[in-house]
Amino acid sequence: MDQFNSRHFAFFIVATTVVSLKTYPTVYTINGMRDSWVAMIIASILILLYMIFCIKVYQNHKGTGFYEIYTTALGKSLGTLLIFLFLVTLFFTLVESAAVHANAMHTNMLIETPIWYFLLFFVVPTLYTVRRGLAPVVIVTLIGIVLVTISGINLAILTVKHKHAAYLFPIFENGITGGFILSILQILGLYGSITLIFPYLTEIKTTKKLLRHSIIGLIFVIQMQLVTLTGLIQTFGIEVVNEMVYPNLLQTQLVTYFRYLEAGELFVMLQVVGGWYLKYIITFYGLLIILKSMGYKGNWIPFFIAALVGICAFFAANNLLVLLRLLNYYTYIAFINLFLIPFFVFALFSIRQKKETKKAKS
Repeated sequence: MDQFNSRHFAFFIVATTVVSLKTYPTVYTINGMRDSWVAMIIASILILLYMIFCIKVYQNHKGTGFYEIYTTALGKSLGTLLIFLFLVTLFFTLVESAAVHANAMHTNMLIETPIWYFLLFFVVPTLYTVRRGLAPVVIVTLIGIVLVTISGINLAILTVKHKHAAYLFPIFENGITGGFILSILQILGLYGSITLIFPYLTEIKTTKKLLRHSIIGLIFVIQMQLVTLTGLIQTFGIEVVNEMVYPNLLQTQLVTYFRYLEAGELFVMLQVVGGWYLKYIITFYGLLIILKSMGYKGNWIPFFIAALVGICAFFAANNLLVLLRLLNYYTYIAFINLFLIPFFVFALFSIRQKKETKKAKS
């Protein structure tokens, strides 16, 4: 595992973009209602086009770091300001990962276990993984994605008898509403987690197959999200789904076969713990890559970030209603800082690089 390549990048795409949309879908289904699965299709197409565009821009100017792309496109001052906002969003993502993991486990499975206990056994192991370097992050991600995928396939099969396709229709019963548009924006915001791994582009030595592997990884994510969301609506109906906090965790309680397999806690615990663990370590290491490119290399930085994340996550996760409100705000923050701004930055960077190339030729 001495070399980070485009195949690893595809696994990183899966690790960062799956778990948020699957764990708390009610944040956007409350707005999209029954049409949320249509909003998911539209958002999926947009995020695929966004990723293809950004990857192509990088391939045309490979070797340029994420921080350098911002400062080249916008100038030193504005570029640094927007990178700071991006770093703040990465920090929010770390808090999201730790808080949702702890709250989901506490709310649905181990209610007697306090929030701080979950956080302690989440923040410390993730810090250890990140401190060991890129190779352990890659190894843990590869193993984790395989296990989480097997778990997801098993759950999809085990819950199929509880699904009713009629619950998906009619679509656009009230036309295209404002809630439907908001749902698309929120899904795009959570899909925007794909931008979290852009700092890793400089770690890839050969980018020849980068676009192909990235498309494969994202298409895998898209089909997974569509199967999950439509499966939820088909199981409960949208009105019931919107009353749930973590509907995927409740869906597994319907599973029962031969009086031996009762519920699906093992599968869903693997998805929750494993999924959030992977997103956290990838985001954390990506944040350190950007800080290093900006000249911040202190050994104390990971410890400080981990401690601050733990404190913020405790206050966020300790109250379920507060956490849901914060997650709702997070989707819009992520849409702006992880999707909208990076798109314009990459577009402006591409335009400026083309102009400089023409001047050099002339």
